[in-house]
Amino acid sequence: MKSKISKYVKIAVSVILIFYLFYYLVDFRSLISIVYNVKIGYIGLSVVFFIMSVAAAAYRWEYVIRIQNKKMPFADSFREYFIGMFFNNFLPGSIGGDVVRIVGAAKVINSKEVALSSVFVERVIGLISLLTIGIMGFMFLGIESGPGYMSISLILLTTLILILAAVLNPRSNEAVCGLISDYLPAKIGETVTGYLKDFSGYSSSFLKLFYVFLISFGFKIFDGFFVYFVLKSVGIELTYAHAVALFSIINVIKMIPVSFNGLGLSAVSWVFILKSFGISENLAASVDFLTVSISLIISGYGGFLYFIGPKKEKGPD
Repeated sequence: MKSKISKYVKIAVSVILIFYLFYYLVDFRSLISIVYNVKIGYIGLSVVFFIMSVAAAAYRWEYVIRIQNKKMPFADSFREYFIGMFFNNFLPGSIGGDVVRIVGAAKVINSKEVALSSVFVERVIGLISLLTIGIMGFMFLGIESGPGYMSISLILLTTLILILAAVLNPRSNEAVCGLISDYLPAKIGETVTGYLKDFSGYSSSFLKLFYVFLISFGFKIFDGFFVYFVLKSVGIELTYAHAVALFSIINVIKMIPVSFNGLGLSAVSWVFILKSFGISENLAASVDFLTVSISLIISGYGGFLYFIGPKKEKGPD
């Protein structure tokens, strides 16, 4: 019941934000005119870099799985990442896509535990790099943080680092598993601790995890070009560094669980942040429309792979 109420509240918030966007901030006809007159060449380049970003993220996940001495071919990690992205875009919240990725990976590597821990570790390290870039953008590029965005970013970054340290450290991992065993029913406790104990397998791979962090920074290069060319397509002349930071900041804002998949929230945020650079509300809103549209259209390929693509057989242990 609570989850349903939460879903309806998020939908309501998104509707309110969209109403506010088009009633007070943006002229719909002007927005459509801007989108209609985009420079197609730049849009084509943004699509190429978006796909390269997905490929880099899939490689990062594949590498995390290899840390646990399991093998997942890049073709499979790329496929499952696309499928997860589809579910993230078309289901409420971003957890659904991660669950689908876990299920898909488990079929390939024959280990539910490694599939779960790899998605968690890859996701958290990716979010840490995202928050780091966003905070750097606030600090060094003169980007307006808006109401509390900087504080939220710092709180999220600190929380994620503490959570990651807690589950990867053998001592704290063992302590948590002991508490779960003591207070949960035997069967449930055994299942949960079975998954949780697998996380400590990363504790001896600090340098490899740091490499994962560097990979996360690296594929933000592709994200930066994706947004940079979207900006160029509508005539916004900001630097590449601004494109990287802005996209990271917007994605941090979308993590705030107050709207339906960030719908409305990201558009309003683009408007207020780009306004600090003297960019009109209509142009700013067109950036959100184009980035979201490209993401939705390309992630549709993940839906095709899931519903029509060939089914995988279990690989060797």
